Amino acid sequence: MKKKVGYTMKFVLACDIGGTDLKMGKFSLSGDLVESVKIPLANRKGQTILTQIESRMDSDVVGLALSIPGFINPNTGFIEMGGAIEDFNGFNIFAYFKEQFPDLAISAENDANCVALAEKWKGSAKEEIDFLCLTIGTGIGGAIYLNDALYRGRRNQSGEFGHMFSEHVTSDSAENHKFNKTATLAVIRQKYAECMNIPFQNVSGEQIFEAYDQGEEVASLLVSDLYSGLAMNILNLYYVFAPPTFYIGGGITSRKTFINELKQRILEIDPAFCAVIRSTSFGNQSGMIGAVYHHIASRKTLELI
Repeated sequence: MKKKVGYTMKFVLACDIGGTDLKMGKFSLSGDLVESVKIPLANRKGQTILTQIESRMDSDVVGLALSIPGFINPNTGFIEMGGAIEDFNGFNIFAYFKEQFPDLAISAENDANCVALAEKWKGSAKEEIDFLCLTIGTGIGGAIYLNDALYRGRRNQSGEFGHMFSEHVTSDSAENHKFNKTATLAVIRQKYAECMNIPFQNVSGEQIFEAYDQGEEVASLLVSDLYSGLAMNILNLYYVFAPPTFYIGGGITSRKTFINELKQRILEIDPAFCAVIRSTSFGNQSGMIGAVYHHIASRKTLELI
């Protein structure tokens, strides 16, 4: 199709804000990815993230679609709690960008909700009306999709599966007994670094799983604990929601045997478990894709994007 004379392509800038990286991509108004970039976050400073996003705002960008950790009101842009980005606690991100770009259409949604929306829009969940999504990263996030719609809960706090308790609280620090503190890659990296007496920053999840595959004792114990913790989390959710499918996202799913190993541990605990477990379809792009879908859907028609 030939371009019209004087016609300029318009784009939505999608930004997926994580605890480790900031992923940004330009999408066409029909939802096709044109270009993307991933920027490591040396720190989790809110202003650093905002400045990086501003630097990508060109004259051809007419919409900003944000995927953000924590509790965010998608109607107002107010972030009650910013998850890994503590600077976003009590922050209105719509107001910030509207001051910089008054004509910009802005949308925002919780990051795990965006992963679920991506799966429903273009992934394996197209025909499903009920499913749960878990994201395993710096912490454990989640999304609840019921009756063909996201369930956000009171004050937009649903799906925070990492805040469920993994064991009986036996100390004054209840936080230490949550899944975020017992069943994530960050946790086993910290424990492995302590056991092997090496700096935390020198330990990667890939390194621990390689040691696990080679039968190293410390890695075997830590990975076994990780699988047990994730299995407990999924079983607790299964007993409450009984969804037909769980979708698992996060860098850990790049391990080809991860899903089968997780299924095996779940069935060892409860052989009656009968839900399907799948990896999400789009890897690190899920948050951006879901943010774009939310942006489009919240405006009803592409003309209002």
